[in-house]
Amino acid sequence: MLSSIFKKDNHSDEFQKLIDRWDSFIEKLKERYYEVLKQSEEPLNNVIENLQFDNVIIHNVKTGLKNQTVEQLSEKAEEGWNKMQSEMEKIGVSWDQINEQRNKLDHFKQWIDWQFGIFDVTTSGKAARKILDNVKKHIDDKKLHRCTQCAAELPIKIYSFISINLKCDSCGSVNTYIPDDRIRALEYYVLIPLAEEQAYPFKQKAKNDREAQKQYFKTYYEFLMENVPDKKEFYERDMNERINNPFFKLSF
Repeated sequence: MLSSIFKKDNHSDEFQKLIDRWDSFIEKLKERYYEVLKQSEEPLNNVIENLQFDNVIIHNVKTGLKNQTVEQLSEKAEEGWNKMQSEMEKIGVSWDQINEQRNKLDHFKQWIDWQFGIFDVTTSGKAARKILDNVKKHIDDKKLHRCTQCAAELPIKIYSFISINLKCDSCGSVNTYIPDDRIRALEYYVLIPLAEEQAYPFKQKAKNDREAQKQYFKTYYEFLMENVPDKKEFYERDMNERINNPFFKLSF
């Protein structure tokens, strides 16, 4: 390997054939990626259509698909690269040329990771909208929360996400409000995936762009603050910590 650093660039037909073979191999891996997702499209849509109030099964499906695509195809790309590198060394290819071809492997792995990220977020968004539709069908928006003692109306929003104790203005008794489990499900299974869907376009740039990272957090948390007003202060603190802390980095 060390000797290849000092070799001149190889412009032989043999090397060009290796490049063509390597490029074709990567393209076939990309085709396989799309093939796997295409095959999963109809079954996945059926799963989403039959969701109730959580997306656990969707998480399991995505984990399986990620294994079939990102993990297995990246592994195949690595195996292909090892063979490619060995063949290049045999014909005396320079280090710069080897590194140039190695970059194609890195770009493929970045590409497939980002593409699956888009699929992941989009799928979670579809599932979230289905669950939201189910919740709306089972929650009466006109329902009034009334005091357990005197039946006076209490100032509780239909979509309140946290348990609270409220004193009745009419009789003075204290009422404990506990959100319906389906309402609680909205925050985790609906609003958080939709917030991620809103903010995801900023995520790719956020790897190397601090301003894009701030925009990602701003978009994500502002969506949650708007839709979960009961926890606005909590989400606002979380957002400011991430935006203002120069050492905090977005995980990918």
